[in-house]
Amino acid sequence: MVIIKDKLKIKILENNNEVLPILLRDIGENLKVGEDIALVRFDAYADFLVPRNIQADEVQTLNHLVDSINNQCWILPAVYRGYITKIFWFKPPWASQFHDGVYQLQIGKCQQTGLLKVASILPYFTSNCVYSSIDTLSNIHTVDIYISTSGLAKNYSTTNEKTTTPIYDNENESEHLDNDNRKKAKLLVNDTNHKNSPTSTKRIHSLDAPLINQLLSTKQFLIDIDLSFFSTDDSIRKQFDENEYEILRYVYTRIVQEHTDVEILQYITARLNTLEQIRTVMNEYLTDPKQDQPISIDNTYLAALITIIRYKKLDWKAIHNYGIHLSDTRPPLHVSSEGMIIYLLESMAKVLESFEKQPILITVSRLV
Repeated sequence: MVIIKDKLKIKILENNNEVLPILLRDIGENLKVGEDIALVRFDAYADFLVPRNIQADEVQTLNHLVDSINNQCWILPAVYRGYITKIFWFKPPWASQFHDGVYQLQIGKCQQTGLLKVASILPYFTSNCVYSSIDTLSNIHTVDIYISTSGLAKNYSTTNEKTTTPIYDNENESEHLDNDNRKKAKLLVNDTNHKNSPTSTKRIHSLDAPLINQLLSTKQFLIDIDLSFFSTDDSIRKQFDENEYEILRYVYTRIVQEHTDVEILQYITARLNTLEQIRTVMNEYLTDPKQDQPISIDNTYLAALITIIRYKKLDWKAIHNYGIHLSDTRPPLHVSSEGMIIYLLESMAKVLESFEKQPILITVSRLV
């Protein structure tokens, strides 16, 4: 357990993308040449996207960068600037955007567009149209991401404790009190650059205290805690019933089945065109003074979605912005019981207590 000799530096923020300016100004500028830090996260969301409409060269300019980021794309720009090379993401059991495992991502400047891109064919990246093959990227930076589901991985305490705190059943999405049924998650090594990707994944030991301290032994690190880790809201999803939400997902989601670079890039081009067509149609039918005109489009699901938005008087721009980020998994949503919150607090505390040295900064983001 780390012994706190100096006062911890803690900042309370509204949104977790506000961490990036702090990281750049207070930490990054003070790093020595060749020095980098690790990021330890407690969050329900992956936040591993890149800004869509900013040139990679502009990532080096703080004002351009801060104006272009949101909660989903604040981490990888810091990787591209060379500040972060390792990320440890502890997520709650209902967060399913990524499986537990070790992922190595390459982020670089696309030589064709000048935009920041990621060399990974995972649906999270391809459906968000931020993929580019590694041979088309320049100024490549690599980050190792260790993902572990809190409470399901190996116990971080030094003794095997029996507890009656609630455990999350990840299969039926319910909470129960059966400690003996706790799942032991294992980390997977995931090669996400498909040109050399193996057909199977390699299992390694759990992300336990000795491993994380070994990986942090030569690095300073920042801890970022987002309150969505304990209970996760989804304001858009709550505006729809289950059938309506499936219509929304059907309009915006298509799983990538392609395997070659050419096929994937064709998919991304088609998806970008489709998203623009959806935006154009929504603007036509959902912007005054045309809100009452008959809907005459061939896409029956999009027509149904427009009808729902009209009937419920919803903000179509917010819904469209939400839809363009949908991939093969649902965004996390889980309103936790008091018992679950206590359980996750204890789970997080065990991780924090296991650290052998002090973080340079702790940030807490309030938006859930």
